[in-house]
Amino acid sequence: MARTTLLLFAAASAFAAGFALSAQAQPSQAQQMPAASVQLASAAAPKAAAMRYVSERDVARRLVSLVQQRNGGRPVEISFHGNDNGFSVPSTAEWRVDGFTFDDRSGRFTGTLAATGAPETVRISGRASPVEAMPVLKSRVAPGETIGADAVEWRQVPAGRYTSAYIDRIDDLIGQTPKRTLNIGQPIRSADIGRVEQVSKNALITMVAQVPGLTITTTGRALEGGAIGDVVQVMNLQSKKVIQATITGSNQVQVTTAPRLLASN
Repeated sequence: MARTTLLLFAAASAFAAGFALSAQAQPSQAQQMPAASVQLASAAAPKAAAMRYVSERDVARRLVSLVQQRNGGRPVEISFHGNDNGFSVPSTAEWRVDGFTFDDRSGRFTGTLAATGAPETVRISGRASPVEAMPVLKSRVAPGETIGADAVEWRQVPAGRYTSAYIDRIDDLIGQTPKRTLNIGQPIRSADIGRVEQVSKNALITMVAQVPGLTITTTGRALEGGAIGDVVQVMNLQSKKVIQATITGSNQVQVTTAPRLLASN
């Protein structure tokens, strides 16, 4: 009986030990459930929508279009009341200006920036001022240098601010030279530019006289400076006579009087 009891006890112990090992090797169903629940919850969580920022400059462009629909297409410049007149919208959403109002007389406007799915709307207000285009220098040109087409650009300026004393055509700038240092990006007075001087006062020059079948050249001295096309006084260094001549190039003049005046005494 005792032997039988020992065998039964040993078997029960072995079964218990095996059950314990099995329990340690494999987690229970109750232990696995929380992890599964976490995974399901994570999969079900909504993703945050991607956003993009509509800048104040983008808003200003849209407002220019809206204003021009109401003012006959006249160009305008937008200025806002307050700072940071942009807003964030979902990356795929179209934004709009709701409740837009514009007073053509004062230039004042109001509106609200909105977009489907945007977290907020933004109230905007400001003024649309009429502008006009004028040619300005976009790079430095020193006095005496020729203004080329690559040095000039158009710039929007407040309409009516600059009088007829300012240049409003690019062709009136190209080929000219500044009489003083000019500011880049600023409208230019007609009095601040002039033709490029091809002959300087007291410079030695080539004097040319032509008649049918005869060309006479000699050296002279310019008594006046000027640009191409200017009529200046020059002195024939051989005869010491002072005559008038037309500037035709760099340090060169065309004598319009009789060729004999170029001959020496």
